[in-house]
Amino acid sequence: MLPDSDYKKLTAPESVAFVGVTKRTGIGSINPLEVLLKRGYWGRIYPVNRQGGSILGYQAYTSLLDVPEIPDLAVICAPRDAVPELFGQCAARGVKIVIITAQGFFDGDERGRLMQEELLDMAAQNSIRVLGPNTLGIVNNYHNFCTSFINFINPVKPIGITCQTGTFYLGASQLCTGIGILVDTGNTTDIDVSDVLGHLARDPRLKVINIHMESLKNGTKFMEAAKDAVPLTPVVIYKTGTSAAGSIAASSHTGSLAGEDKVFDTAFKQCGLFRAADVEEMIDLNKAFCTFNGIKGNRIGIVSISGGAGVMAVDACIRYGLEIAALSKTTFEQLNELFPPWARCGNPMDMWPASMFNGYQYSYRRILEAFMEDPQVDSVICMTGSFLDKEEDFLDVTGVIREIAGKYPDKPIVVSTCGNRYRDYEQELEKDNNVVYYFSLERAARALSALYKYHRLIKKKVYSTAIPVSPGQNPAGKILAGKAAGNLEQTEALKLLESCGIPVVRWEKAKNIEEAVSLAEKIGYPVTMKVISTDIIHKSDVGGVRLNIGNPQQLEEAFTEMHGEIHRRQAGAKIDGVLIQEYLPKGTELLIGCKRDPQFGPVLAFGTGGVFTEILNDVSLRILPLSKEEFMTMINETKAGKILAGARGTTAVNFDMLTDCLASFAQLVMENPSISEMDINPLLAYADRIVALDARVTLGKVN
Repeated sequence: MLPDSDYKKLTAPESVAFVGVTKRTGIGSINPLEVLLKRGYWGRIYPVNRQGGSILGYQAYTSLLDVPEIPDLAVICAPRDAVPELFGQCAARGVKIVIITAQGFFDGDERGRLMQEELLDMAAQNSIRVLGPNTLGIVNNYHNFCTSFINFINPVKPIGITCQTGTFYLGASQLCTGIGILVDTGNTTDIDVSDVLGHLARDPRLKVINIHMESLKNGTKFMEAAKDAVPLTPVVIYKTGTSAAGSIAASSHTGSLAGEDKVFDTAFKQCGLFRAADVEEMIDLNKAFCTFNGIKGNRIGIVSISGGAGVMAVDACIRYGLEIAALSKTTFEQLNELFPPWARCGNPMDMWPASMFNGYQYSYRRILEAFMEDPQVDSVICMTGSFLDKEEDFLDVTGVIREIAGKYPDKPIVVSTCGNRYRDYEQELEKDNNVVYYFSLERAARALSALYKYHRLIKKKVYSTAIPVSPGQNPAGKILAGKAAGNLEQTEALKLLESCGIPVVRWEKAKNIEEAVSLAEKIGYPVTMKVISTDIIHKSDVGGVRLNIGNPQQLEEAFTEMHGEIHRRQAGAKIDGVLIQEYLPKGTELLIGCKRDPQFGPVLAFGTGGVFTEILNDVSLRILPLSKEEFMTMINETKAGKILAGARGTTAVNFDMLTDCLASFAQLVMENPSISEMDINPLLAYADRIVALDARVTLGKVN
């Protein structure tokens, strides 16, 4: 996180120099000084233009070296080729915070990349923090401060924003509904989201933080910043540039299951961030968090213009993990008198029969007020009609809803309508900032679900202490010492598991058919035989596995058949022998795996194992390190977890043994950075035993 003084100079400077600013003014001049003056900034301003003279009534200095004080912030707003010289002036003058707006550096050609590296070197030598290049910079609507060179529509809302594109900056009024403070990190040469996130979260004027993210350099730094911010302020993240490219070169089950975007998704969930699937969801969550200060629970009351709409609302609530409130006896007693004897009074409440007898406005007020009074209702979804002309609209209850919402600030009311005048209703309902309108019932339920998750679950979550790595106790290091990058031979992979205390089925390596028969006798029939080859990733796909071999004759036949099949399916694969293992009765097949992600480090996978691992895709991911409680949460997130707990009368496994196995595996990969991908598949789980049958390890280069 940036030091407080640097953050203040960046976002709320008392003095600012526009270095290389144009002398053009007026519409289309692309002049950031002109934009700043229109915003009403009250600090000291120093234009720098080599021609000197005057710009918009301010003396223009021919060099930053001539400015009478060291400004808090310098904004270099000149074309790319002029930037190095102007940055040198910043360094010579002692400026410590610089924004570079120009494009064409890392985002441009080779010359631009070299120029940016030179700027970084100069910045490091002079202790200068840099925002950009390729950024519009800062908006601070509480300080009337803006570094944009375009005077865009900029409504004030209690929202903190970081982004990596000018589109998000200039379109924030649509994408985020407004701006409190915005930081465009551009190329993220130096200052990035992790540097400012904690400051935004601690700003009492902001109710929600939005992050637009294209890429990330340091995942560990980001997760630390996010975990620090989330208990203070809800954070919504919109990640673009999603890709499956990270799984293309995967050499393990875990690698194929933990593609690039899944890792980002895991990190966001692990930190308690709300990932918006699209712009609409980002807008919806911003409206909810900006309007409501909290929610007491997830029990929802539904007041509807029709029975069908009520059912739609129920479906939406259940889809997003909300409960339909059971109304209190008092509420039933109050409302039954409004309805004819044949009408059902309940939740959802179809209020149309009551309106036929008592009038729509009166009935809606009585019903909504009763729901808001009911202690068993935590929030209300209202559904009404917006399909009548304004002059004839007796269904317009916008005033009633706003009035009642004002009396009960601790109970959120969200509204959806049916009909073409929904924009009119949205504008009226949100006048007093105590009601939120949503285009659909699904979006309304999704927003209430996020509100509940943040205030009742995420905000109150206590993170358990992660199991620490034990320095100096790394028996696996001897096995991996001096190993080249590539797939580890399978017997060495099994030794790796044994070295860290993970139980492995009894095994022996045989070089030929005679040794195979001899070693099978030693282990005792029945046995399993598997091919040993670093060229073969999935042994079963090429016929390289034979199970439940009961005697020497079957073993000899299986040995011959297996080698012939491998030769037909993967000719040229180097075979280093066969693995003879004890054949075990069927247990629950599990997968434990890890992929070392370039941004986030070791990513742990747990789920259903066996030959259909990728097809079933029953896997939970976490970024290490973790606590023992979090290992258990991973298990419970999977379908395999339900089986392990004793589904359908089966015997439950020993979860202490399983979490110990996960912890040992996690320690192994954290202690040995040369492991780029690794998985145990299958890991067999029994009531009293956990045992690994197979392991695959891929080593990479250690930076």
